[in-house]
Amino acid sequence: MEADDEVHTPAFDKSARYPDPAKDNIVLRHVADAGELIAAIPAMLGFFPHRSLVVAVLGPHPSKDGIQTIGAVTRFDIDSAADPAEARRVARILESAGLSPNTNSAIMIVVDDRPTGSTTADKLLRHLAEVGIEPSHAWQVEQIAAGARYRDLLTPGRDGRVDDPRASTVAFAQVLDGHQISASRNELTDLLTPNPVLADQVRPHLDRAVVRYRDELATAATPDRIRDHRRDRTVWVLEQISTAEEAPSSARDLAATAVLLRDRTIRDIMYGLACSENHGAAEALWRRIASVTDGHDRAEAATLFAYSAYHRGNTVVAGIAIATALDADPTHAMAALLEIALDERLPPERIRSLAEVGVSVAAELGIDIS
Repeated sequence: MEADDEVHTPAFDKSARYPDPAKDNIVLRHVADAGELIAAIPAMLGFFPHRSLVVAVLGPHPSKDGIQTIGAVTRFDIDSAADPAEARRVARILESAGLSPNTNSAIMIVVDDRPTGSTTADKLLRHLAEVGIEPSHAWQVEQIAAGARYRDLLTPGRDGRVDDPRASTVAFAQVLDGHQISASRNELTDLLTPNPVLADQVRPHLDRAVVRYRDELATAATPDRIRDHRRDRTVWVLEQISTAEEAPSSARDLAATAVLLRDRTIRDIMYGLACSENHGAAEALWRRIASVTDGHDRAEAATLFAYSAYHRGNTVVAGIAIATALDADPTHAMAALLEIALDERLPPERIRSLAEVGVSVAAELGIDIS
């Protein structure tokens, strides 16, 4: 058992995860092999759920008639979800994620390693049924691991064993796309943990970077020269991203990048990287900057990271990053807007226009980041 889960795991994750059926191959002609579907859940969430109710909302495939896809995946803390008083709130959250009572179908997986797990699962289904939420399929498993036995909650005796989660087609698609599956949700919350040692090295360079950039803009003087300077600085940031694996940014470079993100034009361009092949490297840089700065600079980097995660459908990670950004700067406008989008369960395609704007702004400077 993970002790921190008892204390820090919220009653429900603020966001639903929206897998991409074109990339993740999450199509359902039938659900005969529950072991394979359960094994895919960690890759869909981005982490291995512990003592959780996981709900996968089903919907029609965008281009294949008669085929269902998983349109959203939401995780709840099992003890909160099983509370009769919470059933209506759980139902409202599922409705906002795309599941309406008695209309769309859903698959439920109860993950509970305690001796009372089976009893809790049965109570949970009963409480949800009372508020109009009845899954088409439901299983209970102690943990999502290769060989773990699952129990069919709707058809007694139709039990089986879970396939290897790390060998599922969805996990394979995630790895190919550059995303790892975390061992727990707590591991995700550590993605933006401050690095005080490196922060001490970066801090002395911040003020100098501010003065240097301000003086450079003042020297540029004319609008055309200012435009050219912004273009050069943008290209420099893009080089920091593209060469990060071979030559990680120094403390001075991290400070310079953090200051450049204060420039609205440069910052807007960076949102465009969410739809580029360098989105993974960009996310790594945003995480690193967030770990060595505070206040608005930390919020800016965390918001860029959150947007990129949201853009590719990982709204669980996006929610964690948005909370980090607003904790660092409660007035950060973009973080607040993304929080509203998550609260309203907007799917990723509804927020992708921001990346398109970034690509357009870059193109106006003569830079192709698409």
